[in-house]
Amino acid sequence: MNSKFKILRIIAICGACISFYIGAGFATMQEVVQYEASYGSLFWVVILVAAAIYVYTNISFATNGNRLSVERGGEIYGSYCGIFGKSFGKVGSVFFDWFSAVFCYLSFIVMCGGASSTVKEQWGLPEWLGAVLLTVLVVATVVFGLDGIVGALSKIGPVIIALILVVSVISSVKGFSNLGTNIELVDSGKYADTMKQVGGGNPFLSGFSYGGFVILWFAAFLAELGAKNKLKEVNSGMGISALFIFGASTLCCLALIGNIDVSASADIPALALAQRISPLLAQIFAVIVCAGIYTSAVPLLWTSVRKVSSEGTSKYKIITVALGLSGCLISIFVPYKWLVNIIYGINGYLGFVLIFFMIIYDIKTRMSKKVSE
Repeated sequence: MNSKFKILRIIAICGACISFYIGAGFATMQEVVQYEASYGSLFWVVILVAAAIYVYTNISFATNGNRLSVERGGEIYGSYCGIFGKSFGKVGSVFFDWFSAVFCYLSFIVMCGGASSTVKEQWGLPEWLGAVLLTVLVVATVVFGLDGIVGALSKIGPVIIALILVVSVISSVKGFSNLGTNIELVDSGKYADTMKQVGGGNPFLSGFSYGGFVILWFAAFLAELGAKNKLKEVNSGMGISALFIFGASTLCCLALIGNIDVSASADIPALALAQRISPLLAQIFAVIVCAGIYTSAVPLLWTSVRKVSSEGTSKYKIITVALGLSGCLISIFVPYKWLVNIIYGINGYLGFVLIFFMIIYDIKTRMSKKVSE
């Protein structure tokens, strides 16, 4: 494989990881508010903890998926839990495999809710329309399988992160003079009623939860990606994505806190910031938010469907349509903020339990088994 193709493949994987991570919560900046900005002067603690978890766990998923040549990404749970014996491994594997599939499906529902809120808040369209349009696009993409998903996401991710950076940088500059005062106001608890907070006031717990919920998003995706591609390319692409993702998170926090008067109570904080800069930019960014929602919704639904069916089969396509339709209907009747806070929070802590098994497994196996490059 020539160097040009390797670089392009790394960029594609980086773009896919960014696209997967930046879903409804990140693109709308609602999850940035709840996990990070709500901690005021300590937001950086949340970011560092989440970034460390993101990098370590994804390297582990890809590396072990490659070494074990997993056929389906969810098989990786059996290896991690099996470190304490076959019986425990079997039980743990079944639990995490099913829980991650269910959680990814619930997260897909969150994406549908984000789409509904976006089209309603920005364009005044019927709330159900966003969820319906997203579901149609996601189902149409998922039926093509993993390779088609990576191809679609790799091109959209860099565009999304670029627009988020533009809005964040401009908003940070505009709100810089208020940053110090606003940080003190957040720390004092003035916005506690309007800014839902994960972690109960502890930034480390928030970071663990934030990093934890992404674990079960990426586990099957990265493990299978690692098994089907060159390991160095997968880990390089993922590592570069971390720089963009958490660099953007930092800028988002500065922008949100600097403009806390409009961002704290908004369902879609990113659109509130964009609107303050320019109505035209707000229109463009609303499209970008929808694109970000789409890029996370696709692999989330794929992960759920792959748990119960194989790609390319009639069963796979039928289940994809059925789960897509059901998730769309649920999202229309459940409030978006509730979905983000409850579903992400619970999963985050369970994801952190998995890290314990991963660390023990990696310590015991990396010393005796050479990883295939």
